[in-house]
Amino acid sequence: MSAAAYDATNNRFEHLFLAMAEELKLPLQHIARQAELQQLLQAGVSETAAVDALQGLHDIQSSADMSLQLLDSYLLSLRLSLQPETSLQLEPVSVSAVLHDTMGELRHIAANYGVTLKLHVQGRYEPVLAHRGALQSALVALGYAVIEALPAAGVRQQHLQLATHRTKQGIVAGVYGELDMLTPQLYRRAQELQGAARQPLVGTLPGSGAGVFVADAILAAMSSRLRVGRYMKLPGFAVTLPASEQLQLI
Repeated sequence: MSAAAYDATNNRFEHLFLAMAEELKLPLQHIARQAELQQLLQAGVSETAAVDALQGLHDIQSSADMSLQLLDSYLLSLRLSLQPETSLQLEPVSVSAVLHDTMGELRHIAANYGVTLKLHVQGRYEPVLAHRGALQSALVALGYAVIEALPAAGVRQQHLQLATHRTKQGIVAGVYGELDMLTPQLYRRAQELQGAARQPLVGTLPGSGAGVFVADAILAAMSSRLRVGRYMKLPGFAVTLPASEQLQLI
């Protein structure tokens, strides 16, 4: 890696770390406040107090799970960025299978936020060439970001759509929701503000957007690009992946 490329990578991950720090402040504060509330509720003996205490513990678990997942994805993006591109182990991967597993990882947190998950696979497709763990980690990070944003946006239909479809450029995997203010222009501007603004995706994501930027870094390590797209009129984040040429020749 050249000195210029190293400096650019280092600068990008410094900004990503700042976004991560901002993003983790809110769930950690939430965990702290809920823990204090549980101590107060322990003094109560009523059935209502017991129910409130149990719900508070679920909230703590959800906040902790989201924080740990985001940290895992961030560490993965760092590890991938430090590998030579030629050493990244790409393999034939089924996008529909990855989306199905992603939906399973998101199910618990979606239920806590009152968000319905939907999976839409339009047809049967050949595998794509990707790093399976990295692709799923990126989609989970995007899913968390959209799930957290939907209630804050006050949308009528709080559902998250995981979908794949074919284009001339390849096979698309995406995470979509009713976030009408999300546009390619807003995302490009947010990339410029990453690490400098507390809410770069203002009006769309309530926090720093760290999950989106972490997903972008993970996909970039696979020479793929995260973009804003639409599927069935729903805006969201998508990546186009190349079909596995190896399997096409068989």
